[in-house]
Amino acid sequence: MPNADGEPMAVEVLCRIRLPDERLMSAGEFIELAESMGKVHQLDYVVMEKAFEAVQRSGYDGLLFINLSPRSILIDDFLRRIRTLTRTYAIHNERIVFEITERDTVKSMATLEKFVSCLKDSGFKFAIDDFGSGFSSFHYLKHLPIDFVKIEGEFIANMANDSRDLAFVTSITRLAGELKVRTVAEFVESAEILEQVRAIGIDYAQGYHIGHPTLSLEELVGDLRT
Repeated sequence: MPNADGEPMAVEVLCRIRLPDERLMSAGEFIELAESMGKVHQLDYVVMEKAFEAVQRSGYDGLLFINLSPRSILIDDFLRRIRTLTRTYAIHNERIVFEITERDTVKSMATLEKFVSCLKDSGFKFAIDDFGSGFSSFHYLKHLPIDFVKIEGEFIANMANDSRDLAFVTSITRLAGELKVRTVAEFVESAEILEQVRAIGIDYAQGYHIGHPTLSLEELVGDLRT
C-alpha cells in the first residue's frame, strides 16, 4: 500500500487456511462458519499473533492493517490481549491499524464509540473499510476518531468510465481531507486508475496494480527494499 509518491507504507493482513491438498481457503469460505460457532474473535487472535510474529521475524517496519470482526468489539478482554501481543512481539501500538468493514453490523453505536476510543487511548489506529458501501459512512465520520477511510473498490474501479463514481470518490476524498482523515483507494488494478487516484488527491493506493497477496512477509519486505 504505497503513498502518492509510490513509497510503500503499509500491508494488510489477509486470513487464509491451507488445506491438506495445499489449496488456500479464502476468508469468504470459512468466516461465516466461524461466526455461527461464536469463534470468529478467537480467529482474530490467531491471525494477529501470526502477523506479529512475521513482522518481528522479517524486520518489516511499516503499518499493519488488520481486519476485525464485529464480535471482537464486544469481547471485554480484547484490548488487554492485543496489548499483551504487541508487547510480546515488541511492536509499537501506533503501527497497528484496526479496520472494520462498513457493511458489518455493530448494533450499538455507543459500544463502537467506546471501543474505538479505547483503541485510540492505547495508541492504535482505526480505519473504516469499504467506505461508501453502506448507509453508515458519514455517521461513522461524524462520531468516530477515524484515521483512515478505505474507499469502496467498486467506485474506484469504475470511476474511469462512470462520472457518478468519479464524483462520489472525489467528494469522499475532499471531505476526508477537511476532517484530517487519510484516504486509501481499493481495487487499483491499472496504471490509468492509479493516475486518477493521484489526480484526485487520495493518499494511498491498494490493489493488484500495486502488488499481489503473498504468503511470506519476508518475501514482501525483500521486494519493498529492492
